[in-house]
Amino acid sequence: MKARHASHLALSTAAALLFLAAGAMAQEKHQKEPRIEPASIAALKTMGEHLQSLQNFTIKASTTAEVVLDTDQKLEIGSEATYQVKRPDHLRIDLLTDVVHGELVYDGKTLIYASPEQKTYAQVPAPPTIKETLERAAQRYNLSFPLADLFAWGTKDAPTDIIREGFFVGHAFVDGKETDHWAFRGPDQDAEIWIATQGSPLPLKISLVDREDLTRPRITTVLQWTENAEIPADTFEYKPPEGSERIGFVGEEDKK
Repeated sequence: MKARHASHLALSTAAALLFLAAGAMAQEKHQKEPRIEPASIAALKTMGEHLQSLQNFTIKASTTAEVVLDTDQKLEIGSEATYQVKRPDHLRIDLLTDVVHGELVYDGKTLIYASPEQKTYAQVPAPPTIKETLERAAQRYNLSFPLADLFAWGTKDAPTDIIREGFFVGHAFVDGKETDHWAFRGPDQDAEIWIATQGSPLPLKISLVDREDLTRPRITTVLQWTENAEIPADTFEYKPPEGSERIGFVGEEDKK
């Protein structure tokens, strides 16, 4: 069986069926009458402003993504990523998934992506900011990372203008921390964000559903933050291990 793309509970009581029917009617009403609670947009703006205020920080992210086979069976693929950030122009991402191990190193001038297991790395000149570098990596080299969109929040490029619905779901706990649970809907994606209620308004959990895909795959990430982190300068220096081979990004020459 081949994976087509990334991203049972049985209810038998009459009460449960009535509950589902009521929920479906509410869902239909929301679809006909899109609503955006002002507080939902305010929560995103407050979160974004705080994220932009952070200068040195780290994020440990645990992600699960649904992979749908050509038999319509869903599998869950996990990954762990560590982000080390010194704004405006230093970033390191260490990514370990069930299928790949990768390292991204950006020092303000150069972007390097390495595959330690294959002993290969690619290197290209980079823009002067983290946000621009991640955008170029995705657009030119098909190199996308979880949480890259976080660097857009709090800027003019924050995607608040595409939100069709936004509402407060309720209070929930993520890793023992109380959060405000918000739900959003855009043209082709549903999103849920759990924002800490105490202390800094940091996103502690993010879940996305691709509605363009009929199988509705979901990807969910739980985040652990360290604000004002002390990050050694050599974190952003890449030294190829002995025996490593430098290669080019796919399509690198065509996209310069």
